[in-house]
Amino acid sequence: MADQLHKIRKGLVEGCNKALIKSLLDDLLEQKILNDGEVELINEEYPVPNDKMRALVDTVRKKGNASSNFLIQQVAKRDSMLSAKLGIPAAAELQLSKQETKAEPPSQKTPSEPPLPKQEQNVEPPKQTTINGITLCSKKEYERISTEERDHIYSIKPREERTRLALMICNDKFHDLKERKGAECDVDGMEKLLDGLGYKVVKKNNLTVQEMRDTMKDFAAEEQHMTSDSTFLVFMSHGQRDVICGTDSQHSKVEATNALHVDEIFSAFNNKNCRVLRDKPKIILIQACRGGDSGQELVSDSTCAPPSYVEENLEDDAMRMIQKETDFVCFCSTTPDTVSWRDPKKGSLFIQRLIEHIKKDAHRYSIEDIFRNVQLSFQGKEQMPTQERKTLLKKFYLFPGN
Repeated sequence: MADQLHKIRKGLVEGCNKALIKSLLDDLLEQKILNDGEVELINEEYPVPNDKMRALVDTVRKKGNASSNFLIQQVAKRDSMLSAKLGIPAAAELQLSKQETKAEPPSQKTPSEPPLPKQEQNVEPPKQTTINGITLCSKKEYERISTEERDHIYSIKPREERTRLALMICNDKFHDLKERKGAECDVDGMEKLLDGLGYKVVKKNNLTVQEMRDTMKDFAAEEQHMTSDSTFLVFMSHGQRDVICGTDSQHSKVEATNALHVDEIFSAFNNKNCRVLRDKPKIILIQACRGGDSGQELVSDSTCAPPSYVEENLEDDAMRMIQKETDFVCFCSTTPDTVSWRDPKKGSLFIQRLIEHIKKDAHRYSIEDIFRNVQLSFQGKEQMPTQERKTLLKKFYLFPGN
């Protein structure tokens, strides 16, 4: 049925209307095929009906044959003219297979079990194997995503062949700035997460700005990146709009003095300066304030005003041309000019939510989809995480356990 849904995808996109889409989203939400976050994402990210239908179809198709079959049934039920045009049988003729029908009568569902079709339970059983709290991706799920996405995802190397590395720099004690109490919780949680995802973590604490630059340079030159398929670059410190503070950074009412500019991170790991990571996803995570302090119960990571942005130069035309900056995504804890909150006892809100969502969803969602779900969890809150400078050319799945 997933293949059949793919065949009629173009016709659905071209023949849809707002009323049909709304009805289908309500049907899918009622049957628990889509969750609230997925429905909100489709509604908010795709205001044009054609794009909304395209996202709806693609999302459902990835969930398996039973979900695809249900969507086709609802199209037949909701719009008979469009169904006839697309060659979809009448709703009464579309039945689940005997196995599926027998496996999931609504009366047999318990309150603790979402009413998912049996076939989807085979793809993704309710009880998943976990390591360090990370839900592992089953071999069947891995093969399904790899087959359906085909050329649209970054390939990962076999576990026995790869040498994944991650860099984590956390500054919590400074010469002239406030101590970042609770940062140790972020370090512990992030280290366990990355370790569970198969990354050897290079962990550095309380570095000066120059030491941060030297550490990035050394990490970018690591030979083990040759046999890696990706990397994580995690920075946790005080900060401002586009800078991250070292232990020797100064507080100023005008601008951050002696601080690491975010541009320097991209420059250190771009295709020109870090050839061993070309064509491999580079995930930058920044937990730091980017603007003013508001003095609430939680602790702000803010210090001073932002510096100006400095654009990088293109390569010389005499050289072989390559895209200087690709395969990045930077996920910041908050939007420009605003604060990022940290609990002195539990750690930062951003890192806590990020770890929670990666553990729960990395087996089935790409990293950008996970980031969007993190953002959705902050709706109505005092900060909004932001994806910036995205140059990922494909979808990056972590496939934990594979």
